[in-house]
Amino acid sequence: MLRVEAMDIEDSGMKYCVVITDGASGEPIGELGQKTSLEAAFTPHIDALAEQGVVGLARTVPENMEPSSNVACTSICGYDPAQYPVGRGALEGAALGIRLADDEVALRLNLTHVTDEGIMKSYSTNNISVEDGHALITELAQALDDEVFTLHAGMGFRGILVAKGRPGLMDTWSPAAHNITDEQVADYPPTGPEAQLLLEYERRAREILAVSPVNARRKAEGKLEATDVFIFWPGQRPGNLQPFYSIYGKKAGMLSGVDLLNGIAFLADITCYHFEGITDGPDNDYAAQGEGALAMLEELDVVFCHVEAPDAEGHDGNISGKVAAIEAIDREVISRLQRYSERQPLRILVMPDHSTPTLTKRHTGDPVPFVMWGPGIEPNAGTRLTEAEAAKTGLVLDPGYQLMEMLLS
Repeated sequence: MLRVEAMDIEDSGMKYCVVITDGASGEPIGELGQKTSLEAAFTPHIDALAEQGVVGLARTVPENMEPSSNVACTSICGYDPAQYPVGRGALEGAALGIRLADDEVALRLNLTHVTDEGIMKSYSTNNISVEDGHALITELAQALDDEVFTLHAGMGFRGILVAKGRPGLMDTWSPAAHNITDEQVADYPPTGPEAQLLLEYERRAREILAVSPVNARRKAEGKLEATDVFIFWPGQRPGNLQPFYSIYGKKAGMLSGVDLLNGIAFLADITCYHFEGITDGPDNDYAAQGEGALAMLEELDVVFCHVEAPDAEGHDGNISGKVAAIEAIDREVISRLQRYSERQPLRILVMPDHSTPTLTKRHTGDPVPFVMWGPGIEPNAGTRLTEAEAAKTGLVLDPGYQLMEMLLS
């Protein structure tokens, strides 16, 4: 079992950092000698935490819920996702400052590349830059915004499509774009009362993207063009989560390059921080993220440091890229936190939100490994943050949102 020694937290000046290695968990891969990405990665700093702390598994996704980051990261932030079922489109919209009216639905929109044969080649247009993504979203908005639809730019390939007066969209389902990589898009049409509305929007967007000056420039530069949009994840105006401080009595901050996490933070009254170089992909400045977390710890009690890159590489099927992302988190983020702990009492929780195997390129809802380390936390038998090591300890937290209470106890 997980044992946390009773101590006077207030007198100790304890700080807390939760490092979310998005999608880092996975399955054994032949190219890695039947190791998972976590097992293959060189992570001496995380290994040190595991040897001196507690290793186990946590179920961040309830069995009857979609294995998406909005569910899993809500759990990690200390909230029961079954109690706060907020649609991801609405969460990401909240991070962008979009305030939905009662008759509006927000949906996620991806800029994608679909081949002439109709295959989803890239759900993110090769993780298109923020600049090009915004330019393409602007082109689409100028052409397609009307009395029903309003399109807003998010990070990179992400957009938020707000629909007014169409409540049936909440009962209209499409798979997440990243779940149909290498598949025929036509095999996954939207279903439900407003399916035709979405199909028509996607058709019109395809025509605009085909003559886009931004796409023409990208093609000339040898870059992948955004040929299509894919719409999914509807959500309505959410009631705010109970503020994090009112539940846990701690001031918290969020450091992430992803709108979703910033949306969760906004609704939970967790302060969002922004530092140059922190992105949602493999170009992330890991050193800047590590330094940013330290700066936030000087001002706050709890810091959530979310790194998207392992998940992005998993969705792209990039085996070496996913391992490299995990190693970069260990080298640039965890090492800095360890040095910080030498002068300031600090507890660290490191864990993926969900699993993103590179072979299937899709999320799973399997329990994920975690390591919790710091003053007052008694070690168990775990020696590494891996799926097998965590299972071997026999410690399984279900529901996973209870980890926050244990970390702060």
